[in-house]
Amino acid sequence: MKRFIIFLFLLSLYPISLISAQNVIVKAELDSMMMWVGQQTGLHVEVTCDAGKTVSFPAYRDTIVKGLEIIPPVVTDTQYINSNQRMVISRHYTVTCFDSALIYIPYIPVTVDGQEYQSNRLALAFMSYDIPEENAKQIFGPKENMKTPVKMYEVKGLAYYWLLAALAIIVALYLIVRYRDDKPIIRRIKIEPKVPAHIRAISEIEELRQSGGPHNEDSKAYYTQLTDILREYINDRFGFNATEMTSYEIMERLEESRDRESLNELRDLLSTADMVKFAKFKPMLNENDRNLVNAMEFVNDTKIEVSPDELQPKEEETVIEVKRSKGARALLLAAGIALSLAGTVFFVLAVLKLYYLFF
Repeated sequence: MKRFIIFLFLLSLYPISLISAQNVIVKAELDSMMMWVGQQTGLHVEVTCDAGKTVSFPAYRDTIVKGLEIIPPVVTDTQYINSNQRMVISRHYTVTCFDSALIYIPYIPVTVDGQEYQSNRLALAFMSYDIPEENAKQIFGPKENMKTPVKMYEVKGLAYYWLLAALAIIVALYLIVRYRDDKPIIRRIKIEPKVPAHIRAISEIEELRQSGGPHNEDSKAYYTQLTDILREYINDRFGFNATEMTSYEIMERLEESRDRESLNELRDLLSTADMVKFAKFKPMLNENDRNLVNAMEFVNDTKIEVSPDELQPKEEETVIEVKRSKGARALLLAAGIALSLAGTVFFVLAVLKLYYLFF
């Protein structure tokens, strides 16, 4: 009986009052006038006016009136009628109430071209459930969320996230280290084999002869060049540092591995060179020629033959000092940062998925 009386009261308010002035009509209506607590219904405000006018609805935030809450979104719709001479603008609200109450909605103001118009009044009732006392004990509170078992495909997806995160971070670290170190680029170049000691020595002695060294008035410069060539040859051929030894020390080391008599010409050459450099001795021109020939014979007598294959150049992969350009370094750094961000994103996704699955 109580619900019937409320329904009659609402029905008395429901006849739509149309406010019309200057061809403007404002109308408000509800989808339902009686609902249970927590149910939702639609509130529609409709404005009919000439096309081209500016229509402004009230800026409701959370509620229409106290207790009547707005559920977003709020939708606005426009339609044109009478050959586009008139327009109908509708605003649709979804409202609800979480307590039993009889809610009265006063006039809803709408502004059209700066002039205010009012809609009809509305009322709606929210009713609570009447629970018999004998059934009150059968009402239970909310239950906890049920944890479903983890599926294999979910674990597989989690493993993919971890793998992608690890790969991205490892590659990013590698690129950033390469950028920081600025290591040279590896290229394939042709490596010329090392010239054998005897070939280099004979070539230098021949150059000294062709340059007129034996007939040069500066004997000291001639013997200095000649003995330097021999010391470099002895250093490479016999494996001791002849360039830092005296002539006497060189002969002692050579006599340990060779016959003394075969070294007589070399001993005479070094002795003459020492006298020229330190005692200002002036040798004869024929003596200079003879020492040049003795040097050539000593190299030929002590040389180690090398096969022709060892003298051929070879293709080898080696490091040459070619630094990266600024553009290449910038690209390397950008790739490292991008992969770092990608790895971080995959890591966060993996953590979130892990939390979702097991917590």
